[in-house]
This record gives sequence, C-alpha cells and structure tokens, in this order.
Amino acid sequence: IEELERRLRVRLPTDYRDFLAAHHDSLLEAPRNLVSPRSGVVDTLLTAEDMLRNDDQDRIGIPEKCLLHIGGNLLGGYLYMSVDERSLGEIRYMESYILREKFASFSEFLSETQQDAASQETHPK
Repeated sequence: IEELERRLRVRLPTDYRDFLAAHHDSLLEAPRNLVSPRSGVVDTLLTAEDMLRNDDQDRIGIPEKCLLHIGGNLLGGYLYMSVDERSLGEIRYMESYILREKFASFSEFLSETQQDAASQETHPK
C-alpha cells in the first residue's frame, strides 16, 4: 500500500487503505450490485499488488483525469477512485467510459452496494 501511495504521490483515504490491507484476491466471491435506483455490478476489486502490476504495465487508470482503476466487472464496467486532491477518494463507476454512478467515498460505495442474492446462497458470508 505504501509503495502504491509513493507511486501515486498521494495518501489514500483511510477507509480504502483499511480495505486494501485486508483484501488479497481481486475476484469477489459474490458480485456487488449497486442498490436501486443506481445500476451496475462490480465483480472485481483490485488488490494493491494488482494496481502496482498495472502501473508497471502503464495501465493504472486514467492519469490525465487523476483516476485510479480499482475494480469493475468482466463485461467492461470500470470502478475508479479519484486521486486528485480536490476530489480525493471519490468513486466513479463507468461503462464504455461513460460515467454511470458516483460515490463520495469507498465506504459509501460499499454501503450502496450489496452482494448478489444468488451468489450469497452459494457463498454465504
């Protein structure tokens, strides 16, 4: 996490740092669906190691917009975190590079998503 922050030249928000410290597999056991009236699904949340590998391959996100790629879905949806000092920690969900949803923080993203009901039956908490 510290190496990621060094490369980004920013300290990540505490809620996201805490998540990364405990998160070790990018593929989620159960997809997280955005709660209505929002729409979208996230089935991957990248680990710090994934993001460092992405940086090594020059695909860490959208640098010109200060957006760090932190997850998404296998169908082409992307989850980004703003690393711009004016909007640090904002979460943006995009499909086909079009902004679909925005959350004030990673904690808000988690509170406004829920695990897929069908997956919960196969993968209980």
